[in-house]
Parts: sequence; structure tokens; C-alpha cells
Amino acid sequence: METSIAENIRSYRKQRGLTQEQLAEVLGVSVGAVYKWESRSSLPELRLIMEMADFFEVSVDALLGYQIKDNRLNAAVERLWKASSSRDYDAISEAEKAIRKYPHSFDVVFAGAFLYYTFGAGTKKEPWLRRAIELLDSARLLVSQCTDSRLNESYLCGMMAEMHEMLGETDKALELLKAHNPGAIFNDMIGIMLLSHGGDPKEANDFLEDGFLRTISRLIQTAIGYAMLFDVKNDNASGVEMMRWIIPTLEGLKKTDEPDFLDKMIAVFDVFLAVFQYKSGNRKAAEDCLRKAKSLAGAFDAAPDYAANRVKYVREKETTNAHDLLGETAMEAVETVLRDKDPELRKLWEEVRDHGA
Repeated sequence: METSIAENIRSYRKQRGLTQEQLAEVLGVSVGAVYKWESRSSLPELRLIMEMADFFEVSVDALLGYQIKDNRLNAAVERLWKASSSRDYDAISEAEKAIRKYPHSFDVVFAGAFLYYTFGAGTKKEPWLRRAIELLDSARLLVSQCTDSRLNESYLCGMMAEMHEMLGETDKALELLKAHNPGAIFNDMIGIMLLSHGGDPKEANDFLEDGFLRTISRLIQTAIGYAMLFDVKNDNASGVEMMRWIIPTLEGLKKTDEPDFLDKMIAVFDVFLAVFQYKSGNRKAAEDCLRKAKSLAGAFDAAPDYAANRVKYVREKETTNAHDLLGETAMEAVETVLRDKDPELRKLWEEVRDHGA
């Protein structure tokens, strides 16, 4: 319990213009006792605290400088999250009090777990790492209470695996990650962990490769989402900037110059780029992008190839296929992007499509 009684005794004494000797005489104690109070070396007895409060004409609470904390569940959780971000190590005791008071609350247990997770990761203290694992395991049993859709049992297991890894318990970490890996979300961690601790390179390659392909797919989907967002917001500058980033990124992933699935997606992003340039008043640049999109789409549709092993770093024997929801052909995907766009832009596309070289 934190109080500011030492500072308050000194402050109230000086407000009255008293020396330590004079206050000691008023209270019937030694000068040394007053000195110890004000230097935090000791605390006055309750009787003397009450006498001083009466003498200084303040409440006992005011003299103590103590404010009652709001220990309701939500307030306790909020304090624990603030302590995690501020690295307030003194909050450990408060976390334990809150967990004892609300042992069946996911919010409290997870906030306490995250506190130990943060402190343990920063200091590498074994007791804190093990307490983080213990609390995360408890939080797994309470996760049905969680209202945050981003948190689930797999997320908690991923955090536990990190703690086991820091403790040198790689086998336990890998066991957790492999057993709770929906959508291959931990493939990158598993691959790195295997390679860092003498695991089978082929197994590591399997996890990393699958994770790599899934990351490319998510990147494409996210970039399409941003393109749609910038279009709706008429933020043409950001749209042009993002398209000029994603297009060369995908071009750099092509293993050969032969048409493949990446070309289909590059054509789509070229059309988005044309949209942003057209809306910015740059009709010539938009036309050039549409011509490039037509060329890429036509080449892909002539010999569609969705094989994932056309992507760099994916092994030749890889048979996984890539898919998208934009259209069966690249030309259909382009038309999907241009649907409901400015009639003049659509007219420009039709001219390029039907007559452009």
C-alpha cells in the first residue's frame, strides 16, 4: 500500500511554520521520531497519526495521502494493461491480488498472463516466464468468455510456445504450435524453431514454404482490399503509391518469364492503377496501364497456369494450386475490377481491349 504520509507531515509542518523540534514537542515525541517519519524510515503509531490529523486540521486520509483504488474487475484489468505497456514491475503484486479475487474471469487472468508474458520476455526471468505459461494455460479454460474475436485458444498456445522457447523447452513449444495451427498461422515460427535447434531441414522447408505461399495470398487479398478502400475514399495518391509497390513486388516473385498466376494478379493491380490515374486526370498513364493489363491477361488466358511452384523459392515438385475469386479468366478478373467504374474509363478499356495493340 503506497502512502505519502512522510511528504504530508513535512508539508503540513512547514505550512504551520514549525521546526521538527517544535512538532515533536507538540506531540510529545523525540525529534528523532519526527525525522524518521519524514525520511520514511518509520511510520507513526495510529494514535499519533490521529493526533497530527487533528492538529493540522485535516482528515486522516488526507494526512496519509491514501486514495482507495477502484478494485472492480474492469478497473483492475485496465490497470494491468497499463502496467504491461509501461513496464511497471511493481504491478506484479497487484496482478496476483486481482487473479486471487477474480480467478474465473478470462479478462483478469489473461491481463495478468500478458503482464508476466511481457515482463518475462523483457527480462528472461524464469519465474515470470513460467507464471506466464501457467496463467495462459488457465486462460485457455476460460477463453469462451472472451469477447475479442482476435483471441482464441490457438493464440494463447502461440504465446505459451514463445515462453517455452525462451526457457529452452523447444520440444514443448513445437508440440503446442503443431497441435494448434489452424490456417497454418504458426508455420513460420515452426520452421524457424526447427532450423534454430537442429531440426529436419526438409520438415522446416515444408512449413516455411506453405507459410510463404499463404502469406503471398494474404498479401494479394489485403492489397486488393486497400485498392477498393482508396477507390471508395477517392484517395488516388495512396492508391497509386500502393499499386506501384505491390506490382513490382509480385513481379519479383515470378520464377520465370512465362505467364503464370502472378501475371493474372499483376494485371488486376494494373487495372486498379489505371483507375487511380484516370481519376487523377492522367488519362494517358491510365491507358498505358490498361494496355499492359490486357497483354498480361491475354497471355495468361492463352495458357492458364495456377501452379504454386511457379513462385520463387517454392520447390519444383510442389503441386499446390493457387486460386482467386475475381473470375475464372484473367480478362474476367479485369472486367470485375472495372465494373461500375466511370463510364468513360470503361469506354477507354473497351477501346484498348477491342482495338489496342
